[in-house]
Amino acid sequence: PPLPRIAPAPPLLQRAHHTHPVSHGMHRLLLATLAVSATAALIASVPVLNQEIRSNGGKVGFLSRANYEAVQSVLPKEVSDNGTLEVVVITHTEDIENSVKNGSLLAGLYTSCPTNDDGAFITFGSGQIAPRASFFTTAKSNDPLDSGDLRRAWDAAIVRAIGEGDYEAIESQYYASNQFDSVGAFTCSISATDFPFPVAANATGLLRRVLDSKILTMASLGPFNWGYQGNYLESPLVGLWPDYAQKIFNQFNEAYGNDIVLERKFYPGSTQVMNSVLNGTSDLTEPYWTVSATHEGEPRTQNFDFSCTVLGTESCFFTASDTGGGSSGNDDDNDKFPSWAIAVIIILSLLSIGFLAFICTLISKEKNGKPLFYSPLKVHETKGQKESISSVVAP
Repeated sequence: PPLPRIAPAPPLLQRAHHTHPVSHGMHRLLLATLAVSATAALIASVPVLNQEIRSNGGKVGFLSRANYEAVQSVLPKEVSDNGTLEVVVITHTEDIENSVKNGSLLAGLYTSCPTNDDGAFITFGSGQIAPRASFFTTAKSNDPLDSGDLRRAWDAAIVRAIGEGDYEAIESQYYASNQFDSVGAFTCSISATDFPFPVAANATGLLRRVLDSKILTMASLGPFNWGYQGNYLESPLVGLWPDYAQKIFNQFNEAYGNDIVLERKFYPGSTQVMNSVLNGTSDLTEPYWTVSATHEGEPRTQNFDFSCTVLGTESCFFTASDTGGGSSGNDDDNDKFPSWAIAVIIILSLLSIGFLAFICTLISKEKNGKPLFYSPLKVHETKGQKESISSVVAP
């Protein structure tokens, strides 16, 4: 029988140029995603933080210069050293956290991670363990400021505070309330017999002065508010470090008659604190002092004596999260933008971009007469069929 007339197939996507291949909703999603990905690059590790600092510069906030020096080896060089990092010392935790939230600081660093109940921060470890200890002027025989006996007495007090469970109790308390996590980086054994208290009658130097005056003078930074780690603006002092220092002092005081008073002298910076120890104004520093830091450009450990370490901490960086924790602190939870949503949007946008590129290629090929796809049916006509088709379609 004669074959029916076969009409030529319309060119693929003949009118595609009249219709946008991506819906208006997808178009808006693509634009929103590009905006989010351009402005919400989340910093969640030291390498990513360093990459941002090297590429665009950045300010990082620290509670003290010593806190920066404890992690200096894992960060890019400072601006003052022809680098791209700006070190900003801010003495109150609330000010650092607000500056990270509002973008004034790229990141902040504490000796432990900040309280983060509202998810306003991304926190990550520095990879550096910083031992903590009290510092003394160097021992000088037959000198009124000889620190030898006082350091041995303070070591004996530290060892007993750790061995009798004070350290463990304090860490457990502040882990439960604030997720404080430390490392038992102790440089002394916790055996009390290895660390006897010097005999009071034979005490020399600074210990002799303390026993005679009934005052132990401790040099401190501040007074500052460091949140749960220590609020030195309160009376009595509250927080982890005041609690720990008090436990050590209690051991010291008990060994020498329970009639000694702990007196703090506050200074605005680390240099002033250390100089007060050097010149004898203070007997020792707080036990939160960072062992690995410097004093006036030189390592502390080469110019001072220091006690048994009381603990070690892995310093914690924190950056702004995507939750919109914001400087106002009163954002509606429904307005927060979770991480998984950003990930989904980015994936969808990449797929959309790929699909759009594919459609544009198809249209371009069609316009140039070189379509990517042809009809899979191919009609093979014999001479007789051609004649039959001609007779059917002829007028």
